[in-house]
Amino acid sequence: MILFLLSYLAGVLTIVSPCILPVLPFVFARADRPFWRNGFPLLVGMAVTFAAVASLAALGGGWIVRANDIGRWIALAVMAVLGVSLLIPRVGDRLMRPFVAAGSWLTDRAERRSGDQGEVGASLLLGVATGLLWAPCAGPILGVI
Repeated sequence: MILFLLSYLAGVLTIVSPCILPVLPFVFARADRPFWRNGFPLLVGMAVTFAAVASLAALGGGWIVRANDIGRWIALAVMAVLGVSLLIPRVGDRLMRPFVAAGSWLTDRAERRSGDQGEVGASLLLGVATGLLWAPCAGPILGVI
């Protein structure tokens, strides 16, 4: 019973953390739609993403320790590129083009599929994206649970 209570408390603390703020607009934007076609696929997408991220972390944990030195140099290179993209807007625009194109393609595809199946797929994809957004913050707490 104590374990159940501690798990519940950890979940509540995860939800009231500041990391929930980027997730709230996605959830509330679909609050007026039917749960089974919008809310449920969103939750399934988040759960699958959390499970995948946790599995990758567990399986890759030992490898990450060994690859720490290489990973540090890769992280420094990524941070340098992102810093340059913030300082020089043309570089940032050029780097974001593939991501903007992918987002536009997904949006157009979801709008063309205006039926129930397209709505469920869009909600599932939004759940996966939300899970990726929230996993670094909630992952450690959920992993302990």
